[in-house]
This record gives sequence, structure tokens and C-alpha cells, in this order.
Amino acid sequence: MKKILLLVLGTTMVASVQAEGISATQTEVMQKLIAGYAEKAKAEAVKAKSKPVSVVEFSADIGRQFFLKTRNRDGDEEPACSVCHTEDPRQQGKHVASKKSIAPLAPVANADRFTSPAKVEMNFAQHCEELYSRDCDATEKGHFLTYLLSVK
Repeated sequence: MKKILLLVLGTTMVASVQAEGISATQTEVMQKLIAGYAEKAKAEAVKAKSKPVSVVEFSADIGRQFFLKTRNRDGDEEPACSVCHTEDPRQQGKHVASKKSIAPLAPVANADRFTSPAKVEMNFAQHCEELYSRDCDATEKGHFLTYLLSVK
């Protein structure tokens, strides 16, 4: 029987970022979400069994790659998160179709982001389906939030 170990360093990063402009509410919400994604990622890895995971660490670099990703699971060209949110999530974006302004995505630049776990989940569900033709898994969400926490 192979054991699965899930190591998450995101909570350490969350605490250090609060001092750099992220509100206590954002810190708390993101910390809870990251911990939840760690548990879900562990459950997904156990359920999959097809490729055992020895260590999974949420990474800002992997999260950034996900943010900039331009292909869906079928290999088709798709818009990336950054198409609307810009490659710098601290900047105001613009919806590619409606041209409506979008407030900065990075919590350091927008005190309203990541204050409601339900809203975060709703946005992941909507945008992952739109951009990647599927729901994002817990590991992707953990990497994504870790990336956004790293944006100073």
C-alpha cells in the first residue's frame, strides 16, 4: 500500500503576506481555502490511485503558470485568466467580450477580493469552466491562491 503525503506551505506564506497589505479578513479566508484545498487534494490523490503522490506543495510558480495558461484540457487555444485580468493581477483588467472594467485580482491591490469563501468558489466554478472547459481541481486552486498571495 502506497502512502500519500501532502505538504502545504501556503499557510506560512499567508501569515507573512498580511503585513504587506493584505487584510486580516483576506488572510483568514485565503488560509482557510488553502487548508481546505490541501485536504481535497489529498482526497483526490487517494481516489485517483493511478499516480501516487509522495509530496504536493502549493507553488506560486505553478499558480502563475496556471494564471497564464492558454490551452484547455483538449489542447485547444483558450483565453487565459490574464486575458481579462492582465498579466499583472495588481492592475485593473477588462472583460475581453463585454469590455467591462474588472477590479484588480491580487488581494494586495484589492481589499474586496478573497473576503468570501462562497464567492471565491463561485468564481472558480464559473471561470474554470469558461476558460478550461472543466472545474479546476483542488491542487490547481491551491497553486492559484498561493500565486496571488505572492504578488506584492
